[in-house]
Amino acid sequence: MTAFVRAARFAALSRLLTALAATLGPTAAAAEVRVGFDGVYRTGSWTPLEVSFPESQPPAGVAAWVEDPDGQFVRSPVAPIVTGTNGRPAARLVVRFGRPAGRVVLEEVTAGSVVADRNLLPLTTLPPPLPSAEQIMLVLGDLPPADRAARLLSRDDGSRPRVVAVDPARSTDGAGGKASLGHSARDYDGADAIIASGRAALAADPEVLGGIDDWVLAGGQLVLCAGTTAVEIDRAGGVAAGWLPGAVAKLVPLRRANALETFARASRPLDKSAVSGLQVPIFRAAQALSGTVEAFEGRGPGDMPLVVRRAHGFGTIVWAGVDLDRPPFRDWSGSDSLLVEMLRGRRAARDAGRAGEMERGSFDLAAQLRQAIDQFPGVASIPFEVIAGLGLLYVVSLYPLDWWLAAGRGKNAAGRLRSASTGWERIGWVSLPLLVAAASWCAWSVGQRWKGTQWRSSAAALVDFDLESGCMRAAAFAGLWSPVNERLDVAAGPAPVLATTAAPRGDVSWFAAAGRGIGGTDAPAAHPSLAAGDYRYDGSAERLAGLPIAASSSRLFEAELDGRGASPAVESTLEREGQGTLTGAVTNRLPFALHDCVLAHAGWLYEVGRLGPGESFAAGAGRGPRSLAGAITRRTVNKDRDVAVRWDLTERDALRILEVAGFHAAAGGASYTAVESGRLARFDLSALLPLDRAVLVGRGPSPVAWTWRATSASDPPSPPADAALWRIVIPLPSTSVADAAHAPTAPPPPGIAP
Repeated sequence: MTAFVRAARFAALSRLLTALAATLGPTAAAAEVRVGFDGVYRTGSWTPLEVSFPESQPPAGVAAWVEDPDGQFVRSPVAPIVTGTNGRPAARLVVRFGRPAGRVVLEEVTAGSVVADRNLLPLTTLPPPLPSAEQIMLVLGDLPPADRAARLLSRDDGSRPRVVAVDPARSTDGAGGKASLGHSARDYDGADAIIASGRAALAADPEVLGGIDDWVLAGGQLVLCAGTTAVEIDRAGGVAAGWLPGAVAKLVPLRRANALETFARASRPLDKSAVSGLQVPIFRAAQALSGTVEAFEGRGPGDMPLVVRRAHGFGTIVWAGVDLDRPPFRDWSGSDSLLVEMLRGRRAARDAGRAGEMERGSFDLAAQLRQAIDQFPGVASIPFEVIAGLGLLYVVSLYPLDWWLAAGRGKNAAGRLRSASTGWERIGWVSLPLLVAAASWCAWSVGQRWKGTQWRSSAAALVDFDLESGCMRAAAFAGLWSPVNERLDVAAGPAPVLATTAAPRGDVSWFAAAGRGIGGTDAPAAHPSLAAGDYRYDGSAERLAGLPIAASSSRLFEAELDGRGASPAVESTLEREGQGTLTGAVTNRLPFALHDCVLAHAGWLYEVGRLGPGESFAAGAGRGPRSLAGAITRRTVNKDRDVAVRWDLTERDALRILEVAGFHAAAGGASYTAVESGRLARFDLSALLPLDRAVLVGRGPSPVAWTWRATSASDPPSPPADAALWRIVIPLPSTSVADAAHAPTAPPPPGIAP
């Protein structure tokens, strides 16, 4: 009978699979999935996903189910069908891979958002992603020096950045389509640095250049190698023209290359015969170029700038006045080290090698922040002594106590069992259940004592404003502790304090540790969850719906907002003096006070204190500045010696961790913390401090409002709204390039390696 039932079930399942394959097979086979940068992507980062369909009967929209670090599938918002880069109907999505398997389930929406008109396509396994700690260097164009530069950036453990070369001008399918590159900043979240040649910038789609520009404004690092092509870029206008340090006047011969050789620390000079035919661009207002001239030919920086570094929003743009994709630079060994210097990679690789106390990717500042967020008032781990004591008491209660009651008291002096009339042999039927019930009650009481019976939440946030571009970005991290099994709807939107920001856009996602540890994005096995279940985005990227959470467990989330400030956060008359210090004043125009304020510039830090609405701080008044690195690392003086306090890897103050991550390079990088920044590296503003930028830092209200909705029980409480670090990037008046070249600056911060 059992064999017959099994055979019947197998036959029914076979018929169901055959019918499903007949229904969905042609569509699934015709669908084409492209991921990342030409198939290269990594776990933990937002990743572009393009799904192409045949021209006949494309669906109305597509959603993707991707695994989170617990192995649960998360459904993305529905993306509409548009004309893809290969000319076919396609949908572009942005997802986060929380597992190294690269598994995706696609969902077709054939008629709006009606549930009955949705079809799940078969599971698709993409090429495996790179580990979350791997660094990606995205190269636009044909630049062989980039591969050689990656070898120079190798670390002590042999790892080096992964170079992904994409030519925007090449065809991908013979139909005139261009290489698949994103159109938004989030599409490039998986890149640590972007290197572009002048010819690639001319051939790229304007929407692609706009996405890269938004990525730089949000904190990215761009290197543009445009010599003779700079004239065409400037003439064409558009986004790429804004990457140049000024308006191009003409091309002039480059008679010597000593400045480039010195800047690049080249081991072999350029051939003099090849240099004689080179030309470089000259700018119209050379004495007022935007940025800092780091290499030049002539008597001063304004004569012939060759390498210019400048701030662009929260990121940096480095321009080189030579075309590294053309002879003689294409094959010159000095081009490798030239790229390394522009990326500030030598010191980055050296500092990263000092983080040897931890395995790379296993623990970083992002993981330390995660531990800080995962702390809730009234919730603590049960001490081992209590658990061991309860276990020992339970064992002793079973033997010899229960045995003595049930057997020992039931024997006579001769060791023979007494008669049944005594009743002692029947006491085991009562004593054992009582002991089990008592032990269960003790375990439950201990759990209630240390774990609590109420919802608990925690949060921390970081918000940045750039006065020059008007950009705003906010990152918030929150945790929720649940006393019951529940399903939640989680939303993160702008708080009322961001009322001056025009239409901020955002997204919410899981917050997981990097690496191969338990619950990490690179772990070989998914973290087992007591409340396993798939969940989804509800209409937009700002809302998660149906998220399961188990009793006596926590869930951690991260959210990001970006937008434009409708009004400046501060007013500034700050200027830089000849000694590199600041003069002038800064006035708070926010509707609330900033506490524990400091003002950072170059290698200096000014103590501001509380800055209320409308209050001003004069940089030249009162006590002078002190060392920025000393203030961040909280150095102390012991017997007339300057003693640096080592970073505490058990620090649980979330804002303190964000403060160090926000100026990690300025504090000494891994030399100070012994760990890398991890995913928090994109918030490091150290690179802006030497580039005519001052940063006002203070503590204020949270810019993100979290909302929890429970399915059956009462709603959890909102997290604290007063835990946020506010940073305002203030541009300083441009000085002449001659003064900028000789002005004292802080030590150069790391580049693509945090």
